[in-house]
Amino acid sequence: MEFLILWVLSGTIMDSGLRYKDAGECFATAQNLGKDLRYVGLSPPQFTCIPVKKGAELRLYPGQQGSRFPF
Repeated sequence: MEFLILWVLSGTIMDSGLRYKDAGECFATAQNLGKDLRYVGLSPPQFTCIPVKKGAELRLYPGQQGSRFPF
């Protein structure tokens, strides 16, 4: 099992392509990227880390407005 960071930008879900061995590493990386963005004056996007079967492709589907889980 791998964990993938999904970014949420203005209601649009984007696959970061970044995969990690465990949820903690995924979450920590997303938090650190957010801190880096704040350091240069940008507001970091919301994110979520989801489990994905190793080697599997994640397919995002256009969901309903406001849906937190479009997969």
